[in-house]
Amino acid sequence: MAHTAIHAHESLARLSEGNARFANGTTRHPHSDEDRRLGVSSGQAPFAAVFSCADSRVPPEIVFDCGLGDLFVVRSAGQMVENAVLASLEFAVHELSVPLILVLGHEGCGAVAAAESLMAQRASGAPLVLLPGHLNALAEQISRRLGAGSGETHLKTPALTDAPRPMTQAARNTAAARAEVYARSPLIRAAHEAGDLELAHAIYDLETGRVTFSGAEN
Repeated sequence: MAHTAIHAHESLARLSEGNARFANGTTRHPHSDEDRRLGVSSGQAPFAAVFSCADSRVPPEIVFDCGLGDLFVVRSAGQMVENAVLASLEFAVHELSVPLILVLGHEGCGAVAAAESLMAQRASGAPLVLLPGHLNALAEQISRRLGAGSGETHLKTPALTDAPRPMTQAARNTAAARAEVYARSPLIRAAHEAGDLELAHAIYDLETGRVTFSGAEN
């Protein structure tokens, strides 16, 4: 499948327009027919990579009204940046030449809630109530991320059509995940420094279906 070069701001615009259709109930379900399926069978040229939470209520292809081959999607609970996540995003940048990585979080995130509970228990001095399996390790990682902070206090839309709003813990976690992707991947940093890639983050509202974006930035 041939790749037509686009810029990050075009990718953000397509995501924003698709989300507006989804939230307004006017979805088009593009690129989901037989012709598209056959067209992408020989290769892919997504216009953006989306790194999102694993929550079943936040499927990026649906939230942004996209279809087959439109998005390169990587998901993990709480947007934890593990080696497989970095390798997947690096593949999207190096092999598929995506111009944009969007880190997508959401309000009502269970992983963030678990981290907040852990932080509250520590602050109170009460005995810790440990979660089963690997869940406690996930809560620990996110609590450290939230404790460090992202350096940002507000989330805004790219066009600044809405007033910036104070960042919630879910938004802080998402901003920190974007910063971690940038910090831990020399390949992604090099693509950004060369002007070939932008990174942005956004928060999805479970009730309204709307995504609030940050601007594309390093």
